[in-house]
Amino acid sequence: MISPIKRIVVGTDMSAMAARAEMRAAMLARELDCESLDLLHVIDRLALESLRHLAEPRVDTEQHLMESARHQLAEVERRLSDTYGIRVMTVTLNVGRAHSEIAHYAKLLKAGLVVLGAHGGGLMRDLFVGSTTDKVLRTLPCPLLIVKREPEAPYQRILVAVDFSESSRRGLELARSVAPRATATVLHAVEVPLEKKLKFDVEKIEAYRAELSDRRSDEMQKLISRSGDDTLSWSHMVESGSPADVILKKAQALETDLIIIGKHGKAGWEDMLLGSVTKQVLQYAPCDVLVVEAAEAGAVSR
Repeated sequence: MISPIKRIVVGTDMSAMAARAEMRAAMLARELDCESLDLLHVIDRLALESLRHLAEPRVDTEQHLMESARHQLAEVERRLSDTYGIRVMTVTLNVGRAHSEIAHYAKLLKAGLVVLGAHGGGLMRDLFVGSTTDKVLRTLPCPLLIVKREPEAPYQRILVAVDFSESSRRGLELARSVAPRATATVLHAVEVPLEKKLKFDVEKIEAYRAELSDRRSDEMQKLISRSGDDTLSWSHMVESGSPADVILKKAQALETDLIIIGKHGKAGWEDMLLGSVTKQVLQYAPCDVLVVEAAEAGAVSR
């Protein structure tokens, strides 16, 4: 079973998108009665080095940058504390690389969840199109929540994508933890193995697909029953098609406000850092996405 989330780390670059992540993290910290919410801001080391070569006098420029960041962090802390009635335990300003510092502090603080904005004005602007997401998820020792929408209420409609891997089971458990009063739809996408290479007629392919769907429906019921007591309003479905396409279309049709998906599925070998289905969902999902580890992560290297 997944341990209760007692500590949340939210990374911020003080952009408008990061503010959404800050609000959602504070909202979750209040809902889950967490021990603390921890703010982390990272000044990019490479950007700072470039500034040192451009700015004169150097010391005054760096000091101004650090003081400005501290002031903004203090404002964020005050706003979150006043609005959500939570205690922001740690406000950290550091110089380094965003992905390594996020993973380092998550491990150091034994965080149960890390929250980031989908993109920002600086460090996180390329979260889905560069190597940052791969690096964060590769080294992060806990689930990662990517916030896209401005939070207005606790999560109401969640979609849990499953492929019957270990990540699927953990995703169901985490759904109960982060959204105990939400309506949950558990979804599996069926693809006939090597369908495009099979030289069969349409009827035979459809027969294979129907048989596979029946098997997956049975597995789905077993997976849900094994995942714990029904504190959520569960429904489940098996759909035919490419997993990423099925997940994205269903999320839009159901007006989902959170998708939960595993970092790797059974075909984790298809991408060394992040499963291709998860990558597509992260990039194109119309709502927040929570990425789940297959198991408790071990040591995190910087």
